[in-house]
Amino acid sequence: VNLSQSEKEKYAKIKNDWYLELVNQMTVNDILPGVENFLKESRELGIKIALGSASKNASLILEKTGILGLFDAIIDGNHVSKSKPDPEVFLKGAEALEVENDTCVVFEDAFAGVQASKAAGMAAVGIGSVEVLNNADFVVKGLFEMSPSQIITKIL
Repeated sequence: VNLSQSEKEKYAKIKNDWYLELVNQMTVNDILPGVENFLKESRELGIKIALGSASKNASLILEKTGILGLFDAIIDGNHVSKSKPDPEVFLKGAEALEVENDTCVVFEDAFAGVQASKAAGMAAVGIGSVEVLNNADFVVKGLFEMSPSQIITKIL
């Protein structure tokens, strides 16, 4: 299908409007199993937490799901110009937290995201399938499988 630029923009706006409609309906029930507890345990251990995402709606999603306050920094598509596997989003996250790259652990569900964490000199925990995330330091199916202290012991 060959669309004009104005048609492409029209359909992109429709798609984005649908997406924002879905985001605005999100609640705490949309958080993946184990995520909220993992974040709260991390905070209790004094671990700084940043979110690195290409989405320009990351803060809105975190707000709608009730976990925005568990993050110290949000680096999203409004703050970066390069996408993963470029490490920009993770480098800016470490900078915002005022921590060294080699003390950071990135949780990623995409191969390119793990590549980006490695390029930034950070450890990577894959969330999902070992077959897809074989470049991670180790892989879990979800954050419900581990506690923050177990990850610190295993990686750092």
